[in-house]
Amino acid sequence: MTLFMPTCAEVVDLLTDYEEGALGPFHWLGLKLHLSLCPPCRAFLDSFHRTAPILRALWGNPAGPAAERALDGALAALREGRLPQGPQHHPEEEAWRALEPGGDPLTALLLRVHLGHCGTCRGIHGPGQALASGDHPLVALRPLLPPEDQWEWTRHGLGGAQVARLMKDPATGATLSLARMPGGRTMPVHGHRGPELSLVLSGALQDGPAHLRPGDWIAHGPDHQHGPTADQGSDCWTLIRLEGGVQFRGWRSLLGVVG
Repeated sequence: MTLFMPTCAEVVDLLTDYEEGALGPFHWLGLKLHLSLCPPCRAFLDSFHRTAPILRALWGNPAGPAAERALDGALAALREGRLPQGPQHHPEEEAWRALEPGGDPLTALLLRVHLGHCGTCRGIHGPGQALASGDHPLVALRPLLPPEDQWEWTRHGLGGAQVARLMKDPATGATLSLARMPGGRTMPVHGHRGPELSLVLSGALQDGPAHLRPGDWIAHGPDHQHGPTADQGSDCWTLIRLEGGVQFRGWRSLLGVVG
């Protein structure tokens, strides 16, 4: 992306937000400028507009009785508060090696927090290293972290979110950070320079198709791009192990590599 205008590939990424009226003024102006100068992208946008009516025409048959009953049952469960309890997103099998002697200490810390929330994983891997989950997300973690006056907070340009780098592993270069997102706010879209492990401490967030609650774990590989959104109603706190930092898109790219 140039200072004022996105590339053709970036235009494709922006079209959904454009159609939903979710683009910021900088991206909206850049997209409009690009479309005024690029016939292929205008043709692509035209096909984008025609896709929804075509799909509606193809989806002509109403849902069958079985589908209607399944939907009614799911809605009734939501109304009655019959929601699954405990973490739904668990660490990958290879991640558990971090709890073995000589394992990665930052990954091990996330695993210990997960064990504090997850009875299923305690039954498999044992309760010995679990960190108790308390009312405040940092109660059990504080004795294992540096003093708060050593935390390196980043606030500007993060859409209302705050990120504090807590420690760095000299052996791997990986960092451990604490992120706080106000309820209803979205972390700006960013890409990863290396693998990222995230674990929700409190609150909840939507990260792509995954809805994450306290104790839930999610892993992202290098070059993955996302912009998680915290659920309405309360702040979402997450603990993040990161290698290589992140690079924001748009004007936030001026921040350079963060993390």
